Amino acid sequence: MLGTLFLIVLGTGIFRAIDNGLVASSASKVQISFWNGFTGPDGIVMLSMIERFNKANPDINVSMQRIPWATYYNKLTVAGTDGRGPHLFVVHASTLPRIRRAGFISNSANLYSGPDAINSDDFDPYVLDQVRFGDVYDGVPLDIHPQGLYCNAEMLRKAGIVDADGKPRAPRNKKEFMDALRAMTTQPKEANDKIWGYALTNWGSNIRSLIPQFGGRYLDEDGNADLNSPENIEALEFLGSLTKSKLVPPPENGLGWFGYRQKKVAMVWDGVFMLGDLLRLNDMEYIGAPVPTIGKQPGTMADSHVLCIRKGIRNDQRFAVEKFVRFVSDNSLEWAGAGQVPARKSIRAMPGFA
Repeated sequence: MLGTLFLIVLGTGIFRAIDNGLVASSASKVQISFWNGFTGPDGIVMLSMIERFNKANPDINVSMQRIPWATYYNKLTVAGTDGRGPHLFVVHASTLPRIRRAGFISNSANLYSGPDAINSDDFDPYVLDQVRFGDVYDGVPLDIHPQGLYCNAEMLRKAGIVDADGKPRAPRNKKEFMDALRAMTTQPKEANDKIWGYALTNWGSNIRSLIPQFGGRYLDEDGNADLNSPENIEALEFLGSLTKSKLVPPPENGLGWFGYRQKKVAMVWDGVFMLGDLLRLNDMEYIGAPVPTIGKQPGTMADSHVLCIRKGIRNDQRFAVEKFVRFVSDNSLEWAGAGQVPARKSIRAMPGFA
């Protein structure tokens, strides 16, 4: 008797709590899975944005799965082609043509139309062109992440590389870069204490940052690989000359970005997304600048994270995903805190981004 009474009271209390909105049923929420490769500080920023979205939209629950980029695309392709993939996922613009051939990316054109549309004119045409295939939009660009030059400001100042006001000044062309590299390379008494003026980080990315400066290309007019074009070779020979002349650490040294963080390297080229790593250092005085113009014109490698929707999801899931995509795009100033340049011009024009 007491047991039955207890169950009645407990059940009545639960139903009353539901009626009063005190208990949220997970079954009543639209569950959205979101995959990306944001395994570093950028993942923490995105998780914060997701939590804010979920709180403002109690009928939707976005859950994020972070997968290292090294295995991300293989797992995404297998899951997507099998119809088990996430509802929403990130694809680099440079990888988008390959992934879309797998056939599981949905057309996102309706995100650019209607009363809640993301204004297509708010993107640089070149950036938007990366997600447009004919009349089809295969996603929404979230950011732009170019390669740039990071300099240790203290080492620049010590080497006398400053402007008229005495502030550290990043090299802007080949001569200034080579002069700075040599001036900041020092050999103390202990061999292990050598300071390098410059070190290569990701060699593949570093060479791709130089290719546009020399007018190089990856493919010819017929779509065939043209990696041995004279322009590409000229860019590669410049980087190769640094190694042959022993002006940079040898590949097996492995300094690169870690050496820069440890103040054993004065300059590196790396992505703007590495800014988040530097913000955690309390004793690092640094400045950022464009990759110096080594070739015939300014240029660098850049890419973009694109938000893509999987084909075949339910209408309620589609509505929830599109709402989340608009939220992330509209709030990409917060995403800039992860060391990314917002893809939308209006966000970059905000005082907070400056």
